[in-house]
Amino acid sequence: MLDESSLARLAEMGIDVYVPLAQERAAARPAPVEMAGIPAPPVPQASVAVDPVHSAPPSPISASSVAVVLIAQSETPKQDAMLDDVERALRFARVECRRSADADESVLLEAGALVLFGERQVRSIGARLPAQRQREIGWIATGEPGVLAGDAQARRALWSELRRVVRLLGSAR
Repeated sequence: MLDESSLARLAEMGIDVYVPLAQERAAARPAPVEMAGIPAPPVPQASVAVDPVHSAPPSPISASSVAVVLIAQSETPKQDAMLDDVERALRFARVECRRSADADESVLLEAGALVLFGERQVRSIGARLPAQRQREIGWIATGEPGVLAGDAQARRALWSELRRVVRLLGSAR
């Protein structure tokens, strides 16, 4: 049967894992009692799936800081869906992320990478972040979520950059 991390990944993709009733009944059966010094025969152990919806989320890269901060302002459901897809992809890669319309300086200083949607966000965050910190972290500067939703080439470039940042964060572990 699948381990807990595999079940959590499947749950994030929207796949439900079901266990046949025979396996559940075998797991619920009490252990046989030893009689007259004769050891009890071993009971075949069936693995019971953990509820993927209520299972623990994947472990973050660092407990003290957020690995990736997504900074964007979304105004339509289509833009929200695009940002949700980026968040889901990062969680699937076991990277902790947080979405914010405008991050404060403490979050910016602790983040391992930034994904900035829109020119206004790039200028605002770039002006507030020290130059040394800008060189240390991974950056992705891309268009507005609404523009990305309609441009396949821009989305492909965003996914490529996200893979690069995930690899960068993975090597820093």
